[in-house]
Amino acid sequence: MKTPAELIKKIALLQIGAISLIAEKVEKLIGELEEKGKLSEEEGKKFIGELRKNILRQKEDLFKEVVKILKEMKIVTREEFEALREEIENLKQEIENLKKNNK
Repeated sequence: MKTPAELIKKIALLQIGAISLIAEKVEKLIGELEEKGKLSEEEGKKFIGELRKNILRQKEDLFKEVVKILKEMKIVTREEFEALREEIENLKQEIENLKKNNK
């Protein structure tokens, strides 16, 4: 059985994939409209630029939401885990130094 974190990650990746797929379809549609002369190249580029900005914003919002959910579930992030690992290594080193100094 998958952990809640794995499920959240999978859902987030599915949403990002869906967003990317929609963007690809829209870009293709704009290209077709440009070819048919129903949309100028400048209008198409402007629209695609706005679309990309919106997609990036949605990905960032989604990432923030996933982090928020993980924190609510009391699941540590990779950054938090790495910080704890570093702190443990530092403490081990201090203990070893104290042992050496007490001999």
